[in-house]
Amino acid sequence: MSMYDEFVFTLPKFEGPGGDMYASPKAYFNGAADMWHANMVMGFTVVLHEGLVDIPHVHHAVEEIYMFSGQDVAKFFDFDAEIEIWIGENPDRMEKYVITKPTLVRIPPRMWHGPINYKRVGKPVTFSSVYMNGERSKVTRRVNDDGTVEFPYLGSSLKRCVLDKTKSCHNCGRCLNESPHPRISFALDWAKQIAESEPAPHSGKYDGLFFEYPVEYHNYGNTFANPRGKFRGILQLPDVNFFGGFSVVTAPNVMEVPHCHHARDEYLWFSGSDMADPFGSFDAEITVELGWDPDHMETMTITEPSVIRVPPNMWHCPINFKRIDKPMAFFPFYGDGDWSKIVRQKAADGEDEYLFEAASLRKCVYNHDKLCMYCGKCAKDDSVPSFGIFPYEKK
Repeated sequence: MSMYDEFVFTLPKFEGPGGDMYASPKAYFNGAADMWHANMVMGFTVVLHEGLVDIPHVHHAVEEIYMFSGQDVAKFFDFDAEIEIWIGENPDRMEKYVITKPTLVRIPPRMWHGPINYKRVGKPVTFSSVYMNGERSKVTRRVNDDGTVEFPYLGSSLKRCVLDKTKSCHNCGRCLNESPHPRISFALDWAKQIAESEPAPHSGKYDGLFFEYPVEYHNYGNTFANPRGKFRGILQLPDVNFFGGFSVVTAPNVMEVPHCHHARDEYLWFSGSDMADPFGSFDAEITVELGWDPDHMETMTITEPSVIRVPPNMWHCPINFKRIDKPMAFFPFYGDGDWSKIVRQKAADGEDEYLFEAASLRKCVYNHDKLCMYCGKCAKDDSVPSFGIFPYEKK
């Protein structure tokens, strides 16, 4: 037993809804329902064939991130699909966007979105939703026969299980297989109407919410899959409150130095790289150091698909990928658009000194006019500065 066991969650095999449209079981972290004080919900679903999913809805005060990629994130850009998604500030005037490449979509609070139409699925698609709160919820709309409008609130601990009223809803999805759905049949009808109707004219005002992943290569050798899909928060999408990238570990290595984050949770996701089989494709052993005191951290061992919550001010790392017998998906999810950390070193007088590093501040050591993209070129170059120390040329 460790005093930090509460921050490590072993992912269960989640049998989701949707029949044969989705691969099953899938890996899903249900936020506060799975871990005390967790403030993020996230998971991965592999879509196997065409279909219309989800309902038009809005989140009142929480940002959500959608991500679309190839089935096996070790082959992130092996993507062959056409996906339609509706989005807009006015639920009666949503615009349709078409996704044909690996893409991230930022959905700000109070932005209506849905449904999602997988119009063509040439190859299975990995879909991930990251919700910036520990209890997922949504607001949809119902227009009554008398012309009045209501906004049903769906989700969180307030919603009761449709199949067992003594329990709260955990979004397991079993009730979605009922027809008609007992709670949202009106919203499913609305989704079909949207998909069959002419969308609002394309204005371009929502273009900035869509980010197509560039094909990016790193210099870490055979330790990580190449190319990779990375998203660097506000450096690539202004105002976003998320920073996270897809790294697939292919060989043993040690990552990062001990550090902490001042004001944001970070979530470390470990699973197999094939999201159609995230449990069967996992065969690895990883150790992660955790502790409130950098001098007294404990070693946590991961041998099953898991999520680690790292609260603000908790020291963590290094991460030692000790054994990698199958490619392993490692995703750090950070709830702010500018990934930052605090590291410790000894000052000239022998006292501890703490240095701050942020993605928006770190310069490339080879080209001071560019920001660091964590490409790994300098990782084994002793002639250039390491963590916390960056070149600076006053202009």
